[in-house]
Amino acid sequence: PDFEEKGADGSILLEMAPSRLQPHSIFSFLEVARQYKGGAFHRIAGHVLQVMVRGGFPSLAFQEYSEEYPHYKGTVGYAGRPSGPAWYVSIMDNVKNHGPGSQQKHNPYEADSCFGKVIEGFDDEVQRIRKVPGEGFINDPKKHVLIKEMIIMVPGEGPDAVDGYVEWKEEL
Repeated sequence: PDFEEKGADGSILLEMAPSRLQPHSIFSFLEVARQYKGGAFHRIAGHVLQVMVRGGFPSLAFQEYSEEYPHYKGTVGYAGRPSGPAWYVSIMDNVKNHGPGSQQKHNPYEADSCFGKVIEGFDDEVQRIRKVPGEGFINDPKKHVLIKEMIIMVPGEGPDAVDGYVEWKEEL
């Protein structure tokens, strides 16, 4: 919506939750990033911005949730039943919308996995996406906000390091 003013590009940096809390969810997300084939923000709801993922990735094998990492504003979680590979950014506190007992009345323990948080780009890029015209699922693919690439960053040093992180390279 503000492409003329700010350009078409932007970036969002996510930090994964501690892997001891949700190992399956984090591994699944890193696999999507490692083998990324495309995706886009395609749903703008009052509480989340949802991303569809292309490439035939499987859903999670099971729901995984930790009360140590709840659905606060700025966190990311998996969408759907069973969850994933579609995911969303919480644009408000979503503990009641996506935490335990929120998805199924007969199962008060099930919740969406909350596997990371936005650490850069929430106040600018995420807010730009919220301004895309329309609400709910965006049926016109030309209005989707494309995610061109996903890059896995790991702690490291060297000439390509940014704030103590380098791009992860798969060893062949």
